[in-house]
Amino acid sequence: MASNFTIYNNIFGSVHGNFLTLCFHTPPKINSDGIWDFVFGYASKIRSSPLPLLELQMLLIFFVIIILHCFLHLFGLPVFVSQMIAGLILGSSWRGSFSSFDNFKDDVFMTASQEIVSLLAGFGYTLFVFLIGVRMDLSVVKRSGRQSLIGGVLSIVIPAILGSLTAFGFSRLGKTHETANMEFVAANQSYTSFAVVVCLLDHLKILNSEVGRLVLSTTIVADLVGLSFSFIITVVENVQSQGALSGLMTIALAVGSMVLVVFLFRPAMLWIVRSTPSGRPVPDGYICIIIVLVLVSSATSNIMGRTVYSGPFILGLIVPEGPPLGASLVNKLDSIITSVFVPLFVTICVMKVDLSFLLYDGEFFIYSTIVIFISTIGKLAVSVGTALYFKMSSHDALAFGLIMCTKGIVELAACSFFYDSNLLSKQTFAVLIVDILIFSILMPMLVKWFYDPSRKYSHYQKKNILNLKPDAELSILGCIHTQDDLPVLLNLLDASCPTEESPVSLYALHLVELVGRATPVFITHELHDKKCSSEVMVSDSLIQMLRKYEMSNEGVVSIEAFTAIAPMKLMHDDICTVAVNKLTSIIILPFHRRWTREGFVDSEDNTIRALNCQVLERAPCSVGILIDRGHLLSYRSFGGSCASLLQVAMVFIGGQDDREAFSFARRMVKELSTAQLTVIRLLAEDESISHWEMVLDTELLNDVKHSFVGGEPFRYVEKRADEGSETASIVRSLGDEYDLIIVGRREGIDSPQTSGLMEWNEFPELGIIGDMLASADSHVKASTLVVQQQQQWSFYKQ
Repeated sequence: MASNFTIYNNIFGSVHGNFLTLCFHTPPKINSDGIWDFVFGYASKIRSSPLPLLELQMLLIFFVIIILHCFLHLFGLPVFVSQMIAGLILGSSWRGSFSSFDNFKDDVFMTASQEIVSLLAGFGYTLFVFLIGVRMDLSVVKRSGRQSLIGGVLSIVIPAILGSLTAFGFSRLGKTHETANMEFVAANQSYTSFAVVVCLLDHLKILNSEVGRLVLSTTIVADLVGLSFSFIITVVENVQSQGALSGLMTIALAVGSMVLVVFLFRPAMLWIVRSTPSGRPVPDGYICIIIVLVLVSSATSNIMGRTVYSGPFILGLIVPEGPPLGASLVNKLDSIITSVFVPLFVTICVMKVDLSFLLYDGEFFIYSTIVIFISTIGKLAVSVGTALYFKMSSHDALAFGLIMCTKGIVELAACSFFYDSNLLSKQTFAVLIVDILIFSILMPMLVKWFYDPSRKYSHYQKKNILNLKPDAELSILGCIHTQDDLPVLLNLLDASCPTEESPVSLYALHLVELVGRATPVFITHELHDKKCSSEVMVSDSLIQMLRKYEMSNEGVVSIEAFTAIAPMKLMHDDICTVAVNKLTSIIILPFHRRWTREGFVDSEDNTIRALNCQVLERAPCSVGILIDRGHLLSYRSFGGSCASLLQVAMVFIGGQDDREAFSFARRMVKELSTAQLTVIRLLAEDESISHWEMVLDTELLNDVKHSFVGGEPFRYVEKRADEGSETASIVRSLGDEYDLIIVGRREGIDSPQTSGLMEWNEFPELGIIGDMLASADSHVKASTLVVQQQQQWSFYKQ
């Protein structure tokens, strides 16, 4: 057995002309023997072992990033900025102010240890690039209109030409000798990365906005154009340096690898999708095989003369997006990559920069800044001009152009790769790092300043049921999460008694969480088109049910169906956008809690609850939260006949929400009504509601009472409730008598009828009465509809 020995490696430093001697002990001992070796003098340094040193480096990097982001996020800056600044602090740029801190950095990030942490960061970025490809939906290119195609091509070509011509002009005038570096600066500035844009849109929470969708489809085109140009440049360089045979070999290897990927790996992944049962995760064995293929593709692309990242990216592109395979890969890899490897990679890349080189050659710094400026202005002008040509508003066009100019981790990785390959000088690298940092700081602020998604509501006036004429068409936006939500919604629609004189328009929106891809999708379905593409199969069963219902209610109900695939935290924007575009009077949302037939809580989804709260806050019309306890579903098989009337109770205390709820309930009472409505007004001796509100309440109720005579399915009852306990007793007694109870939300309204009940409120989005009816402790069997009248119209009108 060979004993340990020391290898002395002399490394020549080309910049200063000095030799650096590094000593390596083999075989290496990665673990330390603990603190006692250091205490008793057996080890000269406590951080001399590679594994503890790596852990200390990672701990220090994450500590600095977290401290910085706690401060910078107050200014709306993404975490990427904190990661870059952490690299500047821990690197060689931040030196001279505190000598003890400089010595500590030199001790922790010693030269011999940087290879390990850089290798770990590079491995993580390889997986990150693979996930970029998995999330990228190439079918968007097929659906992209002329604006995305034209904008994607021109946003790359025009700024690259302008920047290259500027760099070439400086070299011809003898102003700079680093022509190649200047050309790289122009190319880097003209490039637009899909991954960087997705991160920015997600940070600003406009991923599924109109501008966000357009930018995503445009950047996919731009990414493909950039990859094509990169491949062409590689072939030309091989021809110039090694001859035509080398160029032909590069093309042959690229074509061969694409054939292998498309005709072998793609069918294999589609087979994995087909063999995975619906709703089940992909087996871990397949995931492990795909990760191994990622590593093989990385090594293969390096052998072919490309970067180690191009192979994993192409492999990610052929993974079927969304569930089950794409979603499984993202769910298993995304957390550790974005939380551990990406921050490590960004900080390590920036640590290599030395900002003192910015002014090492002042002339080069000035001319490279001019190239950056001209390329950016060209990119911004092309993007904004294209948007204006296709009739976008000026604010949206400017936001679109600013997003297209953003920079991030992909550009940083390109700079680091070329710098490590000795293709960029230290000064060029410093200029590019500062350029990326400035754009990462400015673009989120500017986009947030110029683009406001709620601007589309600015002309949206009163849209609620109270202001509708009694026989006017009622437009309802019904939101559906699962197939169980649709029959309940359609039975509620039946209960509103649509007729030819008073028809109902239903806009059914199927909400699907975006998993496994980065591009939100909004699909408009044709109910009368029986063909179903793979893109809309997720809503196929719902479409069939809606088609059947519309045919059985022809002439009184019209239906349009949509599917929105978006992140749950941004889904409220799709709901509000449909409500604005279709001029709906009320949005019906399913409650986040579901019950069994026996009355027990079956499931609870807090993401749906958060979505409901966001819609209540931002909705441009009235909103109803439908709590299904089973009676509304079972009283009638939608489209069929019912044996008895649906028993409906409306609890009326007072206020605009109660008036809106009553306006919806009164539409159920017609000559051929399928529902029996009972209005229960709770009165208190000491009413705290304003006189004007009482006048409006009384006038509305009197108008309806005088409209119906004996024999009509309408009853009006007044009950005394001077305190909250009396109200609770009355409300809970209704559960066994009625199938559906309609109440107003009445947020923030204090009255004697509800005094003392607020402290028991579990779900504030339902109001006090609605919360009592939805409580898991209550034995109420009736379904509940909680109504909030439109709140936003007066704000938007201003």
